[in-house]
Amino acid sequence: MFKRKVFCVLFIIGSILLLSGCEKESSEKVIAAVGKKSLTVDDFIGQVPPQVLVQTSAENRKLLLENWVVNEIVYQEALKKDFLKKPEIQEKIEQFKKQLLTNAYMQEVLSEVQFVSDLEARSYFEHHKKDYNSTVEVSHISSNSKKQAEEILARLKKGESFTKLAKEYSSDSETANNGGYLGTFRRGELAAYPLFEEAIFSLKKAGEISDVVETEFNYDIIKLHSIKKSPVNYDDVSKSVAREIRTKRFQERSEAVIDSLKEVYSYNIYPEVLEKEMGIPSVSPGFPSLPGE
Repeated sequence: MFKRKVFCVLFIIGSILLLSGCEKESSEKVIAAVGKKSLTVDDFIGQVPPQVLVQTSAENRKLLLENWVVNEIVYQEALKKDFLKKPEIQEKIEQFKKQLLTNAYMQEVLSEVQFVSDLEARSYFEHHKKDYNSTVEVSHISSNSKKQAEEILARLKKGESFTKLAKEYSSDSETANNGGYLGTFRRGELAAYPLFEEAIFSLKKAGEISDVVETEFNYDIIKLHSIKKSPVNYDDVSKSVAREIRTKRFQERSEAVIDSLKEVYSYNIYPEVLEKEMGIPSVSPGFPSLPGE
């Protein structure tokens, strides 16, 4: 597991460093170079968090530099062969640019809602204290298909084993082998996934199984194993409280921004054309059936 985590970190860092560097002369310490292109210490530390670098070995840090050199060599050769002029490359560059600008714009308009004061968080906690004074233990079965999820739910209602069906059908590979077991949670710990968290905390009795719920992940069926009252102080959950406030703000602000932009720009969507081209018959005019329904 540790080796896997190191590999993932190195892969991510290597991706970040893919095209980093500069061609201009610099008094900074150069740690790698390909022709006129160089990678300096500041470039390296600017792209890779120092706390990550100090946790890797000298050998792995050298591998990152070698990875940069290899990528830079291939990149320069691709430029020499005019790959940048290829239509499919230009199209992908435009797609990446669109996504980059979209993310940058939304990050900027949402930046004002990131700060949550301690006073505000404490006030929120006092008004919602009962929501934090319990922990729940849950499992889930996740499916990419709503139809399949409904079929699984029907079998559960007939008495089939939740654990068995989770192992056999759940699309969540990390929990499927354990019968869908997720663990224990307190309100706010899953604030980054509000739909999933709301579904979990809507269950009130041990053994209760939810209906099919569409969450941030897939179509989920959630089972509540236990719910325990465990009074908690604000200091113990302050980070969860702030995260929950921030998540709600992000959602509200995002919806407000998008709604306002929709009033400025004219737009149309034609789902029936997509469904027709995919060869999927519509159930009724204007409301085509979706895969898995």
